[in-house]
Amino acid sequence: MKCLLSVHGAFVVVAISVSTVAVAQPRTNDEMTLAQLAAIKVAPERSTGFRQSLFTSSVSQSVSVQSVANIVTAREAWQSGAWAWNAAKRKSFMTDRADLTMLAMVRATSVQQRGDQDPAGWMPNTNNSLCAYLANWVAVKTKWGLAMDQREFSVVKTTFMQRCKSSAISSTSVPSSAGNYVTTTTGKPIVVGSALALLQLVRVENEYQVGYNRALFEHWRDIDGDGCDSRDQVLKRDSISLPQVDPVNCNVIAGDWVSPYDGARWSNPSNLDIDHVVALKEAWDSGAWAWSAAQRKAYANDTSDSRTLLAVTDSVNQSKSDKDPSNWLPPLQSYTCTYLGNWIAVKVRWNLSMDSSEYGRIKNLLQSSCSSLNIAPIPNLPNISGGTTVVTNPPSSTSMSTVTPNTATAGTVAQINPGSYCSPEGAIGYYTLSGSTSPTTYVCSKTDAAGVPYSGGRARWRRA
Repeated sequence: MKCLLSVHGAFVVVAISVSTVAVAQPRTNDEMTLAQLAAIKVAPERSTGFRQSLFTSSVSQSVSVQSVANIVTAREAWQSGAWAWNAAKRKSFMTDRADLTMLAMVRATSVQQRGDQDPAGWMPNTNNSLCAYLANWVAVKTKWGLAMDQREFSVVKTTFMQRCKSSAISSTSVPSSAGNYVTTTTGKPIVVGSALALLQLVRVENEYQVGYNRALFEHWRDIDGDGCDSRDQVLKRDSISLPQVDPVNCNVIAGDWVSPYDGARWSNPSNLDIDHVVALKEAWDSGAWAWSAAQRKAYANDTSDSRTLLAVTDSVNQSKSDKDPSNWLPPLQSYTCTYLGNWIAVKVRWNLSMDSSEYGRIKNLLQSSCSSLNIAPIPNLPNISGGTTVVTNPPSSTSMSTVTPNTATAGTVAQINPGSYCSPEGAIGYYTLSGSTSPTTYVCSKTDAAGVPYSGGRARWRRA
């Protein structure tokens, strides 16, 4: 085997074979890549208007035997957001050699084979190069605020999870029969798995449809103390260009947005609503009626997982109102599967239930048009002051019990006793096995992992 070495400062790039892309090392760690994927924007590509001359200094114009090329090409960058950049930013993108995640050493035939294709159309054929290539692809798109289209996102996520994730999962992670597992390298459990598998974690029960008032959810507040309320934070996050922001009160004045629900493009924030993917009333009906005021405020302003709040066309958001997927789906059909994945992720993360029609419609869609849908890592809930109220029945009187979860320090999770009785059904808990420093996820269920009901019809803690 012939090897070629190229040294860039303290980094070494190795080209091994004709079809290999060797990526600048060190590779981004797997857990960080998964977190970046969870936050990346998924949007249709802009397929018109590209000219190579718009990027004034391409890294690799000629195809030599061995050359340095951008991981994300100029055309791919244009299609996924650079169309909104100015000339200076496009030039910076093409000449950013200080960050070696931007670059790859490639053979001539690899350049020709890849062309301008994203990983959905082309990837290196060796595991080591593949994983580094995907990690750096995600890192570049994250750093420059570039989007992924649905096919690209699905292929990158699925391939990375299947072929590159093993180093990010500790030996104490135990896959369940439902196909879920927990990454535990930081002590914070992150549930990952297929959409169908995660759907099984959601309890199905009738909605509690009395007592809702939007004022119960204190929304559009600055809960992280950065000077921007949650609406402006989402507008800043979802703009595909650098937004204009009033430095005094953090009001977003202008930007460029693509509404994922209908594909419409906007530059004036007044054309956009910030949508709670699971609407406030839907959250109330499916479990938030039992929450404390602090929990409802945290949910209403949650920017810690980008799936909770989205900037969307205002009229489309109004047509959605507080409907669930049994009676409303985004008009942009190519976004349907992503929308269902986001819906499930929010409900699992916040331990919200589904009614039978909602659950049935989602399950049918997952088994048909979205059968290969996987859900990106679900982060822990933000620390919430004020405690957690757990109620096993709708509040007809004052009969409710309160527990305080261990959320005082980052990475600490509430402990349960495996096999013991529990409520409510569908709740998520954690237990650290003997000899391990990392928690394992458990679910409060009336059946064991094989679906066999427990005696007496009572729910017990079992592995998720």
